[in-house]
Amino acid sequence: MVVALALGAAASSARPGHAAGESPAERPLFLSLAVGPAFGYESRSFDGGSPGASYTGWAPALDLAVGRRVRRGLVIAGDLQLAMIVNRTESYLGGSYPLTDTLHFVDTLGALVDYTPWSHPRVHFGGGLGLMAATDVDTHMGSTDTNWGWALSAHAGIRRRLARGWSIGVMGRLTLYRFTSDTPPPSATSLGLLPVLLVTFTR
Repeated sequence: MVVALALGAAASSARPGHAAGESPAERPLFLSLAVGPAFGYESRSFDGGSPGASYTGWAPALDLAVGRRVRRGLVIAGDLQLAMIVNRTESYLGGSYPLTDTLHFVDTLGALVDYTPWSHPRVHFGGGLGLMAATDVDTHMGSTDTNWGWALSAHAGIRRRLARGWSIGVMGRLTLYRFTSDTPPPSATSLGLLPVLLVTFTR
């Protein structure tokens, strides 16, 4: 199952109220909810010289960020991203094999920085760093295995203002992650890429 993680808003050293030069419509609190498709690629190398394997598959993704505007155009936030890859394809020794009745969760929790240039207020970009959990679920066998690692991400997008301080936009994000696992043996190290295309709703 998806690993349950608590998400807290990022603290800021900036004083309360509007930052210098900030428009009255902008609030210190930053909130973003995003959904969209993702494609997962994961390369696994085994200890002891065994041949490596790779895994691919599509996933729905959900992203939630809560934080604070520390100055005009600059946001620091806590970010939670969830992606669920259904029935991945395994490539091993030149062959491809569907992993039916399986789910592969790639969940990340970390700190996010987002910047909007003054000269292009609809454009924003940034990156993040944090922890990740990779959870494999075999729905046929009823087994679950979770491994922990780190994740690094970069993103860029565009937004358009709506009413009452909300904005809608499109954002592309690329997440690089790494984790180690011991089950099943032998021990292995996995390196993955998760590109995501998200529709964002931001306040």
